[in-house]
Amino acid sequence: MLELLLTYPLARKDTKKLSKDLINQFGSFAAVFDQPRKRLLDIKGIGPETATFLLAVRASMVRYFEQNAESTDSISTPEDIAKFVKLHIGANQRECLLLLCLNDANKLMHHTIIIEGTVDRAPFYPREIMKSALEHNATKIIMVHNHPSGEPTPSENDLRITAQLEKLAAGFSIKLLDHLIVTPRQAFSLKTGRLL
Repeated sequence: MLELLLTYPLARKDTKKLSKDLINQFGSFAAVFDQPRKRLLDIKGIGPETATFLLAVRASMVRYFEQNAESTDSISTPEDIAKFVKLHIGANQRECLLLLCLNDANKLMHHTIIIEGTVDRAPFYPREIMKSALEHNATKIIMVHNHPSGEPTPSENDLRITAQLEKLAAGFSIKLLDHLIVTPRQAFSLKTGRLL
């Protein structure tokens, strides 16, 4: 499949070796699309146009799952949004926090990355989270953050932050439905205590 895709930016070139090199370097077909532009450009045979093409394919996949999440009647389980959030921020090389704002019917009204941190932590600013929730008239929210380490197990800090935000949101009559921790391939729901 990767060989076929690469024929578009690299017309009339044999893409078999490059495809194998990419998969060997990054570990899998999916991992190729999780790479930032700089890492793609480090591979011999990948120029700016090809890197842009691969990033565009990934962005298309994100938008596909994003529209599924936006058009669903309601978000009633973590699985309803797991594919979208894993693809959206799971492969981010920096830890970041994504906020999903829902209405009373559990319909997704807005989503945004509130905070972007470093490779191993993102600062927690409850004020920014609540500001965004209030601006979008959310009655329910879902907090999502990624673990660039690839391990979705929650830390003690993740549990503490969840309890803190749940209490704070309740003061504004907003319910914290869940806190998901995502990687490119997995998501952990703090609400259910299980991997998705």
